[in-house]
Amino acid sequence: MKRLLYIIAPLIVLASCKDKATQQAEEAKELADRFAPVINGAWVMTGYMDDLAKTKSPLASSEVLKDIVSMEINTADYTGDSLYVSVSFNNHEGGGFMAYFRPGKNEQSITTALPDYQNSINSYEIGYEIANSDTSLILYHYGAGGKLLDKRSYSKVAPLTTENGEPSALQRATNKALFAGSYTATDENGKATDVSFAEDGIISGFEGHSTYYVFTDFIAEEEGYRIDEIIFDERTKNQKPFIFEINGDTTRLFSASENYERTQLVKGALKYTLTRKN
Repeated sequence: MKRLLYIIAPLIVLASCKDKATQQAEEAKELADRFAPVINGAWVMTGYMDDLAKTKSPLASSEVLKDIVSMEINTADYTGDSLYVSVSFNNHEGGGFMAYFRPGKNEQSITTALPDYQNSINSYEIGYEIANSDTSLILYHYGAGGKLLDKRSYSKVAPLTTENGEPSALQRATNKALFAGSYTATDENGKATDVSFAEDGIISGFEGHSTYYVFTDFIAEEEGYRIDEIIFDERTKNQKPFIFEINGDTTRLFSASENYERTQLVKGALKYTLTRKN
């Protein structure tokens, strides 16, 4: 009889383990099915987008870009209950963290392995909040005892993560806030042309140019290069830099050149005046 009990006991434990594993797998799938359609995509911190809409200057808004400033989430790539989230730290360094389809501290959040380097007791979760039909990705920051310390909101700038050389989430958000749209471009000789800027960095109407790039990362720049700059056809033989100023519906592009000592980007003559049409 004792021998039979010895045989049965491990089987009961094994069955219990299997039941727990099955339950966890089912729970992870349920959470993935609910969260994936919502959190999938390219996200940029809402505070930066709001500030940039006011300043119209990446330099003026650059101080807002602290800690995790954007996230790109491709929920098609999750395995089991684990999902890798690509992020930009301070708009200067790339990285990421693991998120898990495990219940968070509220019904609309899941756990992560993102550490708080200032205090190892603290933790982070990602989730979402919906207000007036607008959905925001939320990074929740918790302290001891599950106390909410702070939270940061992110706005979706693209439905899917960027691929095939498309701009990063933050670059796309910057393009949308500052340049995307149609204009009448008047050059220094008074010639007017219809031009357009797309959110994905494509331009049309400027003869000989097909792409544009707006500088947003000033962390490693010397003081003389801390200026609002846009460049056409970056890293090609047709590369052309401009210093820009935006005032209402008018954007002015000035020639840009380095000084002799190569310590400063100098604003030159006005080259184009762009008047927004839409």
